[in-house]
Amino acid sequence: VTGNFIQWNRRGIPMLKERGRWFLPVYLRDGTYSYKFIADGTWMTDPANPDVRYDSNGNLNSFIGIGNAVTFTINGYTGAEKVILTGTFNNWDRNELLMNKTAAGWSLTYHISPGMYEYKFIADGNWLTDPDNPFTAGNGNFTNSVIAVMPNHLFELKGFENAREVIVTGTFTGWDPGKYRMVKKGELWVFHAYLKPGKYLYKYIVDGKWILDPANSIWEENEWGTGNSVLWIEN
Repeated sequence: VTGNFIQWNRRGIPMLKERGRWFLPVYLRDGTYSYKFIADGTWMTDPANPDVRYDSNGNLNSFIGIGNAVTFTINGYTGAEKVILTGTFNNWDRNELLMNKTAAGWSLTYHISPGMYEYKFIADGNWLTDPDNPFTAGNGNFTNSVIAVMPNHLFELKGFENAREVIVTGTFTGWDPGKYRMVKKGELWVFHAYLKPGKYLYKYIVDGKWILDPANSIWEENEWGTGNSVLWIEN
């Protein structure tokens, strides 16, 4: 058996034979996996699995989903020949996730483990952010849509009504100044995040100016003498 869980290694993993059947116990984390069997050199989909999909190269693969299901949709582009979903959840593979055409546009349900993910759509070779998702990261041509699967923390910054851009960043992004762009809702700038249990340092960047979280009294000094806000995520 081979699949995206071993980068489609052509040698695959040898299966075990017992009483006329072939099997292989494996551990897979929550997510979506494409796979095939290789029987004496012949590649074949799983005859016992009805979830078979084409990739953008015209190859049929069996799919299995473990964990949370997320449906990605993009409206419009009904004249496109094909639309691909790609992102950090599949290492930006440009061929694997061919979306399904609907009356309104394109859709695909994908299983993903809890976490933060960046993604884009590729419509006939054109890379697109999700027009219905205001949360983004990066800049210019390298701007990606962002989704938090099973978010467990909400960053909120009150005020700064006239700010053009507010970003929350910290140890959970490697202090990347382009992650993550917050969205203004009423008097608040907000960003939904999934963070594993532990301690995090963070700051807000308001129109290029780095500031502590004014609503969080817990902070610690840094090497520049400007301090960082502290956040604890519990189990």
